[in-house]
Amino acid sequence: MTGFVKTAEILSGKFEDGADVKIRGWIYTNRSSGGIQFLKLRDGSGLIQCTLNKRKVGEETFEAVEKYPLETSLELIGSVKEDSRAPGGWEVRVNDIGRVFVSHIDYPIVKKEQGVEFLMDNRHLYIREPKLQNIFHIRAKFLEAARDYFKTNEYTEVQTPMFMTASVEGGSTLFSVEYFERKGVYLSQSWQLYAEALISSLGNIYNIAPSFRAEPSRTRRHLSEFLHMELEEPWSTLSDIQDTGDKLVCHIANTLAETMPEKVREVGRDPDYLASLKAPFPKITYDEAVEIVQGKGVDMFWGDDFGWQQEGPLTEEFETPFWVVGYPSGIKPFYHMPDPDRPEVTLSSDLLAPEGYGEIIGGGQRVHNYEQLYQRTIDDGLDPSNYAWYMDLRKWGTVPHSGFGLGVERVLMWMLKLDHIRDTVPFPRDMRRVYP
Repeated sequence: MTGFVKTAEILSGKFEDGADVKIRGWIYTNRSSGGIQFLKLRDGSGLIQCTLNKRKVGEETFEAVEKYPLETSLELIGSVKEDSRAPGGWEVRVNDIGRVFVSHIDYPIVKKEQGVEFLMDNRHLYIREPKLQNIFHIRAKFLEAARDYFKTNEYTEVQTPMFMTASVEGGSTLFSVEYFERKGVYLSQSWQLYAEALISSLGNIYNIAPSFRAEPSRTRRHLSEFLHMELEEPWSTLSDIQDTGDKLVCHIANTLAETMPEKVREVGRDPDYLASLKAPFPKITYDEAVEIVQGKGVDMFWGDDFGWQQEGPLTEEFETPFWVVGYPSGIKPFYHMPDPDRPEVTLSSDLLAPEGYGEIIGGGQRVHNYEQLYQRTIDDGLDPSNYAWYMDLRKWGTVPHSGFGLGVERVLMWMLKLDHIRDTVPFPRDMRRVYP
């Protein structure tokens, strides 16, 4: 017998029927029927049924295990048995017990309905639940697939500061922080300004890092801290960046469907849907989007930004993600390029997910002309001196360039058909919660 194995290896059929194995984990459930005891053991890779026969392990061991509270951690030695009645089709028939670390009694996460606030207060324990386990495994694969796409397409991963002195996405959503004796320092909303400096050094680049938005939102789609996947490309147009977004999202979705279909299905999404997603995604103009929303009886006027009240009805028209192109200048940050043929709108686009999930990518082509960018800061009521170094980039080596930001949690929420964004991350942060 070799060392300890993962339950996922057993459930995958890696071991032949009757093979001797050693496993370890935490007791998720425990019940007895006659002289047989059924443990569900959780080890981080999955759940597996373990059976103890009183005649085989002895009465003393049998009764000791029977009394172990939930979340007791232990080592089991036994043999693999294929059994269609067992969850996952395999079980471990226990021959002996190794080390045991007995849990306290009255584990607070009971196997019945408990309120959201209680579960959030006990998030440090609730993250052990199988559904959340599956989500976090899928999240890891999501990021792996994204990095695989970037590696294949020769993007360079970079890191940018979390402390900033200027707004990227609007001053109303900045988190101010104490930074020694200095005033006017904030948590990063986006890497945007620094990315535009780095493209002249490295070419196509990407970043996966936290971003912070002080939006007073209580919707199921918003977090105050989220994982931001951003990329920037020199010599790139709006059309180019849309093509990149299509391929990236499809690659991630297809990878999840191919590599972990059962976990995806158990969470709530049919993996066939993710497998069916193909580039390119449909495109509509902002003008067309406004007409659709108005036609559904929802209040909206040209020049308004989309909120969840507008995005929800709009997404009902599509079964796949779709681009909304050409947002008005007044609702996009100053660095978005005005459309040369129609200056009142920008060369910008958002990718919206269907089923009411809304925006999952926001991006566009950037202003690359110094004078034009300077004027854009003035028009937006910003102090150009706060952006002096950023505008310097337009003096030396400027080129057309484009990029976007993708909210990992929002995309994952849609891909897995989750009801609330908080379940996409182990310890969510929103306007009401910073504990635990």
